[in-house]
Amino acid sequence: MTRQVRVPKLQPRREITVYECDTCGERSLGEQRCPQCHTFMRRVGIGGHCPSCEESITISELIGTGFIVEP
Repeated sequence: MTRQVRVPKLQPRREITVYECDTCGERSLGEQRCPQCHTFMRRVGIGGHCPSCEESITISELIGTGFIVEP
């Protein structure tokens, strides 16, 4: 069974969006431009910082692959 996490459309999403650089693999929360490569990163999904390692992580990665986060 697939569950969906919905973010209200009227809320800004950039601050809670995880981006990843296709060139170097760097991830960032809320920043669309890679600080190392100076290129724009692709959107990976809605997320935050990992509670144990402080890396940027999406909700679906945190709770498992069976969940879909609506863009």
